[in-house]
Amino acid sequence: MGSRAVSPHRVVSFVLIVVLAFLALPWPAADARAQGSPAPVDFAIAPQPLAGALIEYSKQAHVQVLTSGANLDNAQSPGVNGKLSASAGLRKLLEGTTFSSEFTDANTVVVKPAASRPAAKEPAPTKTAAPKESDVPQEPPAELEKLTVTGSRIPRAQVEGPAPVVVVTAADIRNNGFASTYDIMTSLTQNLGSLDNNANTNGFSNGAIAVDLRGLGPNHTLVLVNGRRIADYPQSYGGNSNFTDISSIPASMIERVEILSGSASAVYGSDAVSGVINFILKQKVDGTTVDLRVGDTQHGGASSQRLQVTSGWSSGNFDSVFSLELLNKTPLWAYQRRYTDSKLDSPVPTYASPVFTLIDENGDYIDPGKETCDALSHLDRGSVFHAYRRNYGYYCGSNQDVGYGTLENGRKAANFYGTATYHFSDHLDFFLDLQASTSHQEGYNTPLQWQNSYQLNGDSTPVPFYNLATGRIEQWQRRYFTIEENGGFERGKIRNINNTYSINTGVKGSIPDTAWTYEALFGHSQNQLKSKWPALISAKAQALYLGPSLGIDPDSGYQIYDAPISRLYTPLTVDQFRSITQDSIDRDFSRAENFSATLTNTELFHLPAGPVGFAAVAEYGNQYYGLKPDPLSLDGTYYGLHNTGAVGSRDHTGAGVEFNVPVFSMLNMNAAGRYDRYEYSSTSSGKFTWSLGLEFRPFESLLLRGSAGTGFRAPDLSYLYAGLSGSSSSAPDYYYCREFEPDVDIGDCSRSDVPYNGRSHGSTTLKNETSRSFTYGFVYSPVRGLDITADYYNIRLKNEVLYQDSDMILRQEADCRLGVLDMNSALCQQVLTQVVRNPATDPANPLGITSVLVLPINAAVDRTSGVDVKAHYKLETDRVGTWDFDLGYTYVISHDLQQFPGDPVVDELKDLYNYVIPRDKTSYSVTWNYDKITTTLYGYRLGGLPDYDGTQRLAPTFVYNGSFNYRWSDALTLSLIVDNLLDKEPRRKGEWTSYPYYPNRWYSPLGRSFFVQANYRFGGKD
Repeated sequence: MGSRAVSPHRVVSFVLIVVLAFLALPWPAADARAQGSPAPVDFAIAPQPLAGALIEYSKQAHVQVLTSGANLDNAQSPGVNGKLSASAGLRKLLEGTTFSSEFTDANTVVVKPAASRPAAKEPAPTKTAAPKESDVPQEPPAELEKLTVTGSRIPRAQVEGPAPVVVVTAADIRNNGFASTYDIMTSLTQNLGSLDNNANTNGFSNGAIAVDLRGLGPNHTLVLVNGRRIADYPQSYGGNSNFTDISSIPASMIERVEILSGSASAVYGSDAVSGVINFILKQKVDGTTVDLRVGDTQHGGASSQRLQVTSGWSSGNFDSVFSLELLNKTPLWAYQRRYTDSKLDSPVPTYASPVFTLIDENGDYIDPGKETCDALSHLDRGSVFHAYRRNYGYYCGSNQDVGYGTLENGRKAANFYGTATYHFSDHLDFFLDLQASTSHQEGYNTPLQWQNSYQLNGDSTPVPFYNLATGRIEQWQRRYFTIEENGGFERGKIRNINNTYSINTGVKGSIPDTAWTYEALFGHSQNQLKSKWPALISAKAQALYLGPSLGIDPDSGYQIYDAPISRLYTPLTVDQFRSITQDSIDRDFSRAENFSATLTNTELFHLPAGPVGFAAVAEYGNQYYGLKPDPLSLDGTYYGLHNTGAVGSRDHTGAGVEFNVPVFSMLNMNAAGRYDRYEYSSTSSGKFTWSLGLEFRPFESLLLRGSAGTGFRAPDLSYLYAGLSGSSSSAPDYYYCREFEPDVDIGDCSRSDVPYNGRSHGSTTLKNETSRSFTYGFVYSPVRGLDITADYYNIRLKNEVLYQDSDMILRQEADCRLGVLDMNSALCQQVLTQVVRNPATDPANPLGITSVLVLPINAAVDRTSGVDVKAHYKLETDRVGTWDFDLGYTYVISHDLQQFPGDPVVDELKDLYNYVIPRDKTSYSVTWNYDKITTTLYGYRLGGLPDYDGTQRLAPTFVYNGSFNYRWSDALTLSLIVDNLLDKEPRRKGEWTSYPYYPNRWYSPLGRSFFVQANYRFGGKD
């Protein structure tokens, strides 16, 4: 049953009603000069950079923190722990820094440079007139730099701005039980795309993890690390687009994650169509911290161990910090879960996998006899039997083959992050950031298979043969080779060895006696991937099973072989199997280099309402993308394995400006404009984008905001330079059916579903994708401890790149051949080259389609809209500690897609068969702090997904995590984390008939998982 779309007007009305209702409540007035609430707060803020400490303080004390302009980058807070008032906690947080605080009301505090004290007077031997205070030289106060929030280059005094930004802190990651960046991204309610993940053990980019804000595709979400781009993953997502793999970003090194769910191309350039995710890694340390985490699952598999060491040192003008993480995670095998270990787990009747199959010229199975299958019953751990498939016949099969795959890949990884700064002076710093990682990932995707075949159109195409031994046309099939023939699991593993590093270096500082700051940066990032896939060489298997070809059968046109049936039903020895297989090795590489210069001034000039902020940026960069597959995977040498290559690069230049203007005391405006230009092959492509944001604050507790802007995405290097690729496809032969069977309905035509090789390659004629988006909403803090935000978003993406529809190509080809379209037109001349047919004289398949070529084009229009709601409430008590309640909710109002001009508009939320996506998503948590104990219950609700048949939405799914943290001492913290507390299995209702019998892009098979963690700090401040 589909869901009805909700009118945007109804949503707007709802938001306004909520605003008015809160405004109408009789909230008590706050004392304009109150020094924070006297109620104690149970603080738990570790030593860290002052910028991060103030963000955490704001969250724990529920006090809005405003800063007024000096460099927080080099300021280190000692942290604060224990029960203190909001004002006392802040004083503790600022100890040892050059800043002081002043509360403007109960909920707002200004942090500013502390006034310098007069120099101490030396004791005088004789009485002299004491100098006046004005005569004593005073140090000028340090210039305080406001916090830089994702989505703007201008430092600002508030995290909340014209567009919504979600912040996930290191404490959230720990308390909510997130073991990886994938867990963090899954918790985001704005992350609504149906994506491959670590459960993907087949196809392109297996095991890599992408993120998709707003469901517009992973290539439309910009991923940053410390505000800087990193290289794309060196394989394409789904064989099509580029994307950023987040699996190499270690969760234990993250200080916080900032998520801007809206267009930001005017600030960051290409890719930021649906949002920006900025992973901010730890910049400061206090002493040396060792963190050990050990985990396991209740039902076996996917055990893990993680060790992290973080340290650093300072000497004179030099500061540094580094962190090393070592990770080991074992795979989760399908046979380790009762609902995926066999094809008998299917919710509907199914058939066993055909391990040994003899097929006649009509596609029916030739019965080998029960005795033959019984002789093979010891294979695959005793699971082979005499099986039957309705409408096909008998064969030797097994129900256990699906259990010999991994549901989640194993992974061994080492991650390093280091940052160093040398302070040449108070106004000039040299910095160097380095991030490097290596990971070895192992997966298994059921054993290899084979059918007698030959190379056609760059693929290994199954074709029957005439068997002289039996006097009939046959097709031999090994649907898969058993574990015993493989010699165990080790030889069949898919291995990915991924090495990445990113280096950013440059200078930054300020111009003396001015508010100008600058940064000049060079960044280099690269991703190198070596993939090893087990592959079967078709020709060697053909020779082993069928022997040499004896020519062409004149009656059928097929090859003649003399192949006794006993060969098919004789298991291979391990040596025989290895003689027809080898590793197919791909060596892929991507690189990104960027030079940038940024200039900012938070006080460009003053208006009556305050200073105008300004930022300017200029960039030059180059990107390289190289898919270099095994050449044998391109020409049909391997059976069932076909790859694609893509090698290309492009240059990029960009320049932009941004202003923050206080229009009057209650209204602030942020405006940005940027021009980007890309050059590749003989093509130059430029795009100007703009954004405008407004913040209206009628009083301190209410912020009304809105933003609008344009965005773009330059064509993917994968789409531009992809080499020729192939795949197995099928479709109606419209030309043949209309020409030779004109009176027969297309569905009853003898060629209503013909197989062919689908082929594709890239195109350098693609244009930029473009977008327009806007948001509006409010942030309301009616009483101390309570924050509520609600924002509406609307994004329209045009010229989205996608590959042509092969069915459309075949329809156009038929119109051209039959004279409906002009045969000499450019369209027909192009289409006729894309459809390859056998000659009319071919004895086996006259005029049969052998291949159809599709090309990427700018065609699709993608629109989506919805509402994000957040709420946070903090309750402080004297006897039972402090309670924090958090709620996040996203509701998708509409998501419409028109793939090609003239096509009907598809409502993805109503097309339940083709789009397995939820309409809404919720996350919520409650955290309790009492003395040395912190415990959190985190919940995640996924709106109902469609059933397999696409007839209705199922009930929503709920998953809960729990954590318990005990501060044994100032140095030692012990934690117990339980993910999936209720041991919920993936939802399997609705007869999901495709293995693994649940939508594995949305549900995890891990079950209840346990983690024990110890964090110990050596040295540092108390």
